Amino acid sequence: MERLESLQVRKLTFAQAARIYKEHLKKDFPPAEVKPLLVIRQAWNKGNYHAYGFYENMDTQEEVLCAYAFFLADNTNRVLLLDYFAVCGPLRGSGYGSLALALLQKECAGWNGVIIEVEDDELPSLTEETRKTRQRRIAFYKGAGCLMTTTRSRLWDVDYRIMFMPGLAAQEDMTSNMAEKIRSLYEGMYPAMILKRYFKITAM
Repeated sequence: MERLESLQVRKLTFAQAARIYKEHLKKDFPPAEVKPLLVIRQAWNKGNYHAYGFYENMDTQEEVLCAYAFFLADNTNRVLLLDYFAVCGPLRGSGYGSLALALLQKECAGWNGVIIEVEDDELPSLTEETRKTRQRRIAFYKGAGCLMTTTRSRLWDVDYRIMFMPGLAAQEDMTSNMAEKIRSLYEGMYPAMILKRYFKITAM
């Protein structure tokens, strides 16, 4: 509980988010999953993108970035898509991910929910090590109360399963029409010709 209370969440300016993008995000995610900063900036300027940093004062009393979360936002349907979420390198495996996600749920309480793309763990071509890594990530989100949907997507040659974290403001089952919600989010970020070529979504 003490650690949860000491971890602080802060909504970031674009300049702060850009610094995290350059210093952390580009190292923390595979190149195929990293959007150009220009694309993020364009969505940000439209009001369709938000970012949060999670900070803690360490023993040196110096504030340290522990984790970060970047979101694509659908302001009409009040739904967020978790674009990037990561704990900073040295702190991984020490519980900060769960703490940050708990804070994130409170911070996003005014939204109908958060869509989460997790790398598909059921592809036959995966190595056993990769499969277990993806399954651990899915278990992490399930442990936080996120639901697995029947929707799958493919973007930039990366296959995803779609999970959903219901928001406190939701007045209905927001897992319905998930494919349409995701398509609407991406239409606010990418030109139609890009989506036609690189984006695919299916709902079983």
